[in-house]
Amino acid sequence: MSSDTFKASTQYNDLLGSAAADRADQDDAGSWLESQGLIKAGEFLVGIETYVSSALAAEGQEIVLSTSFILVQAANFDDAAADMRNAETIPARKVSHDFSPTEFFSLFKRFNVTLSSAGELEGRQYSFD
Repeated sequence: MSSDTFKASTQYNDLLGSAAADRADQDDAGSWLESQGLIKAGEFLVGIETYVSSALAAEGQEIVLSTSFILVQAANFDDAAADMRNAETIPARKVSHDFSPTEFFSLFKRFNVTLSSAGELEGRQYSFD
């Protein structure tokens, strides 16, 4: 059995930040997993990790978002959250799939990412013209 830490990172972490998203009203990630037969009865989606490498675009290939869905045994969010709070290491199942940018972002109603040098701007108020 493998383990990982749920935190964004790249080789150098030149830019650090945060992300926020709103699920799509109908065809969100959970619905997509169900439609593809990738989520089992009694599982709940608790995390999404996606990775993009510009090396593909440099080679003239389509950009691919390599995405992993983190699933836990739980009936709903409240049960999943309670179980995760009480576990040092969270037992989960990871399902991976490659998406085009259009396919991936269609799982969300809104998607926002912030990045700043070494994360120095994160959570800070700034003024601008």
